[in-house]
Amino acid sequence: MIPLLLLLALGGLMHAARSFSDTGVPGAELAFGFLLLTAYFTAKIVSRLGLPKLTGYIIAGVIVGPFVLELVTTEMTGSLKIVSGTASAIIALEAGAELELARIRPVLKTLRALTVLSVLGTAAAIAGVIYAMRGTFGFLDGLDGDQTLVVCALLGIVLAAKSPAVVMALIAETRAEGPLTSTILASVVVADLCVIICYSIMSAITSAVIGGGLDVIATTLGVSWALLGSVAFGIVTGMLIGQFLRSIASGASLFAVMICVVVAEVGTRIQLDPLIVMLAAGIWLRNFARADPSTLFRDFAAAQLPVFLVFFALAGAGLHIQELWTAIVPVAIIALVRAASLFVGAKIATAVTGAPPVVTKYVWYGMVPQAGLALALALVLTKSFPSFGPEAAVILFGVVGLNECIAPILLRLMLVRSGEAGKKQGVDFAASGH
Repeated sequence: MIPLLLLLALGGLMHAARSFSDTGVPGAELAFGFLLLTAYFTAKIVSRLGLPKLTGYIIAGVIVGPFVLELVTTEMTGSLKIVSGTASAIIALEAGAELELARIRPVLKTLRALTVLSVLGTAAAIAGVIYAMRGTFGFLDGLDGDQTLVVCALLGIVLAAKSPAVVMALIAETRAEGPLTSTILASVVVADLCVIICYSIMSAITSAVIGGGLDVIATTLGVSWALLGSVAFGIVTGMLIGQFLRSIASGASLFAVMICVVVAEVGTRIQLDPLIVMLAAGIWLRNFARADPSTLFRDFAAAQLPVFLVFFALAGAGLHIQELWTAIVPVAIIALVRAASLFVGAKIATAVTGAPPVVTKYVWYGMVPQAGLALALALVLTKSFPSFGPEAAVILFGVVGLNECIAPILLRLMLVRSGEAGKKQGVDFAASGH
């Protein structure tokens, strides 16, 4: 009852503060503090109902965001891009550090099969259903057969993206550890790397087929720099953090957060991918650095908790409820086909490679959630292909939004049922403080 009363009080205060916005109230700071508190207290409420705290963060963003109560406006969410970028970089660093090569080597065959089927197989299934329903989508009108095919393939790749952010959050909240948890985390991280590569290639092909004046050499150099340059820069970043860990006893967590802020801000400006940069940094820290990163990530919770609360609240605030409802039928069909293809692909991959029963039974749940990468690629698509991108983005945002609302609940339930919840020592950001 108290969290609900506090939420109502916060809403009233935010409304009052908004009425004085023309007198110089700083929108970004105001939005950050308001989202932080509302996400925290909403998570308190939903956790009592047996739902993941992550769902509470997203619900808070939906309700107070620009498409429902509008206590947080689109301008405010835009001013908080640094929060989203930093959170994505932190998630990538932690996800990379979880990929201990010695531990995943025994499941490498399963991981490879899961990656192929969950990326290429799922992208093909989604592209097929969009092509089959092409008469439903106005943005495909006026395109010939080849153009329609490449656009459908491009959309399929975007929607094949997974969410290391959601997986990391729920693993932290449930304190899960074991072969299933390791396989899920490794598979979604590797899958998203493959999605980034496939999107770069398919985007170039789509531009050529539609007639966007493709420069093959420039595109090849751009993709190579974004991928190889990001990996190289990530290794250097990992070395820098490792050197700090060896040289200075305290303050490593805040130093790592500062590095994530810099990479999130500077990386995109020099055409590097912050996700790949920090993934490479995390992998280097875990497997090649002469420093133990365990202490760093154990102390990371206090430094990163506010960023993650606002990150997932912003994800909720970005869900256009009205547009989602308008396109609910095709969105639901695509989401169901995506989930079904992940289920079938995971079953085939684990059966062929002889994975443990717990992995065979539950691993596909970890591939359903979506968040940051799919939304980011949808925004890139909108800017790169103005002829069909904005209309296609409605469907993309709808599918991602539907998965954001439902998938975390299912994934948390699966982690509990698998028996791996509660086995990890320590408490991470999702469970900290509430």
